Amino acid sequence: MQHDDNWKGEKMNAERIKPSRWYYGLAILLFLIGASLFGLFILKNLIGLSRSLVQLAVPGTYDLTFSDIGRYTIFYEYQTVIGGRIYATRPSLSGLRCELQSKETGTRVRLSAASISTTYSLGSRSGVSVLDFHVDSPGSYEFSAWYPEGQEGPEIVLAIGYGFTKRIIRTVLGGLGLFFGTVGVSVGVALITLFKRRKVREGLGGNPSNRSVRATSQNRPPGIHHGGPGM
Repeated sequence: MQHDDNWKGEKMNAERIKPSRWYYGLAILLFLIGASLFGLFILKNLIGLSRSLVQLAVPGTYDLTFSDIGRYTIFYEYQTVIGGRIYATRPSLSGLRCELQSKETGTRVRLSAASISTTYSLGSRSGVSVLDFHVDSPGSYEFSAWYPEGQEGPEIVLAIGYGFTKRIIRTVLGGLGLFFGTVGVSVGVALITLFKRRKVREGLGGNPSNRSVRATSQNRPPGIHHGGPGM
């Protein structure tokens, strides 16, 4: 009888402790959602970045149209695929000459060594930055790449992208912000639940009424039982 009374008292106390332990599960769920959103965000943006790169198989000459003013980067893709053809060349590149000029004015655009060394591996594509150039006015341009006379080299793939490095940085920072934001919320939910439950538990532990059943059963004199008047 005493065991049943104690069990019922403990059960009542547990039911009175709020908030429920289910909030811990909610915190874990929020963490998992944040991790999933982080992965999806990074994957989606990286796929978009790879599709924004214009691939050129060189040596060769191409007509290009630049609609944005600003800095562009030329990447050497030593592992990639164009039109079902697989390219796998050495990671280092030497001897190739490149030239870019406006078709409208004939002005040559200055090509310089990449100011920031950027490498990427997106699916079947891997590349490294080699050249930078700045477009001052939108329009049509002619891009040429060749090996000097008397020098032979493999056919390779170059890829041109606008603001590629900045977009990678923004993607990473945005993904981290999303991840740590949801992690912060999940940790907050867990901590609030922990502190509130502890406070309620301490309050119940200091309330004499919660020990009345147990105290009554323990302090009952021997030989006295509940029942009718004694004879």
